[in-house]
Amino acid sequence: MTGRSLRGAQAARADLLVVSNGHGEDLVAGRVVGALLALEPGLRVHALPVVGCGPALARSGAQLVGPRRELPSGGLTMHSAAHLVADLRGGLVGLTVRQVAWLARTRPRAAFVVGDFYAHALAALTRAPRRVLQTLVSVHHGLGGTASPGRYFMERFRRPELALMRRSAMVYVRDAATARHLRGLGLARVAYLGNPMMDGLEGRQLEGSGDAVGPRVALLPGSRAYALRSVAIMVAALERLPGALGLVAWTGRTPPAPPAGWESDVAVAPGVVAAWRNGATRLWWVVDRFADVLRSADVAVGTAGTAVEQAVGLGVPVVTFPLAPDHSAAFVANQARLLGAGVTQGVGEPAALASTLARLWRDEGAAARARAAGAERMGPPGASAALAADLRDWLRDLAAADE
Repeated sequence: MTGRSLRGAQAARADLLVVSNGHGEDLVAGRVVGALLALEPGLRVHALPVVGCGPALARSGAQLVGPRRELPSGGLTMHSAAHLVADLRGGLVGLTVRQVAWLARTRPRAAFVVGDFYAHALAALTRAPRRVLQTLVSVHHGLGGTASPGRYFMERFRRPELALMRRSAMVYVRDAATARHLRGLGLARVAYLGNPMMDGLEGRQLEGSGDAVGPRVALLPGSRAYALRSVAIMVAALERLPGALGLVAWTGRTPPAPPAGWESDVAVAPGVVAAWRNGATRLWWVVDRFADVLRSADVAVGTAGTAVEQAVGLGVPVVTFPLAPDHSAAFVANQARLLGAGVTQGVGEPAALASTLARLWRDEGAAARARAAGAERMGPPGASAALAADLRDWLRDLAAADE
C-alpha cells in the first residue's frame, strides 16, 4: 500500500463511481462520500442513485450522473403488486434500460456499491474494480421465517449475489455475524467496519421534554408518501396515553391541522414547528433534530426503515406495524428478525399500539434489551470514517498500479 496522496497526479483525479439504490442507501453513501472527500478533497466522485434523484448524495459533494427519475413507489417497487404496476406505468422499464446502457458505457477507475444485489449487478456492468457495502441483508434475516417471493434478494444472500461478491475487491457488511457467515461460505475479502447508519446521531435531549409525566414517544412515520397515514394512526394511539409527550420526527412539509380532540399548543423548543395538546397529552412536530428526538424518547413507534434501525441502535425500544401496501407485513417481519429484541411487532390499531407502548414503557428491562440488540445488530458510530479511510487506501493502490 502506498502512502502517497491521490491529489496532484493524473491518477489522483480518477473517478470513483458510487451506485446506490434506495433512500437509506443514499444517506449511507452520502456519509461515506463526505468522509472520503474530507480525506481527499481533490478526488472526483460521481454518483448514480438508481432509485430517485439522490439529494443526500448531492449534498455529500458527489457529482450526480446518469439517468435518474422519481417513480411512484419511491423505491418500494417489489413491496407489492400495486407498487410494481404503478412504477411500470411511471416509466420503470425505460429508466432501467437507460441506466443499464449508461453503466455499460461508463468507465470509472473504480466503483463503490451501496445497496443490495440489484445495485451490485448494475455496477458490475462498468467492469471497473468494485467494492460493495451491503446495507440491506444480514444473516439475522434468516433467523426464522421464510422469504417472500417479492423480497427474494432482500432477505437472504442468494447464489447470484454471492457470485458477484466473489468477484469484488471487498465486501463490507453491516454486522459482525454476517461477516462470519460469508467467510464461512468461502468469501475471503469480507470486512465489517461498522454501520454508517449509526454516524451523525450525536444529540441532546429536546428542551422541555424532560417534564413529561408519561412516556416520551418518538413517532417515526418515515419520509415516504404514506407518512401522513402512518402518523394519523400513531397520534390516535398517543391520545390514549395520558401525560405522554409525542415527538414526531417530521421530514414532510407543513404539518397537518390538529384532528378532533387536539388543539394547537405553544412550541417551546427550537425545531418544533408545531405543537398540539389533548388534555395532558402533548405532541411536538420536530424538524432537523432527528438525533435529538431519539435521545429524548423512552420508546418509539415507527413505519420507517433506516429511522427504526437507528432508534434501536441507540437503545430505544420500537413498536412497528404494517401499513399496506407501502409498509408491508413482510417488511415488518423482516425488520423484526434483523433487529431482534429491539423491535416489537404490533398492529395498526390505535388502542393496541397504545397498550404495547405503555407496556414497553413500564418494562424496566425493555430498554436494556434494546441497547443489547442495538449494540449487536447496529454497532457503534465511526463506520463512515473507517470505510472512507479504507476506500482511500484502495484508490491509492489502484492509482499506483496505473502509473
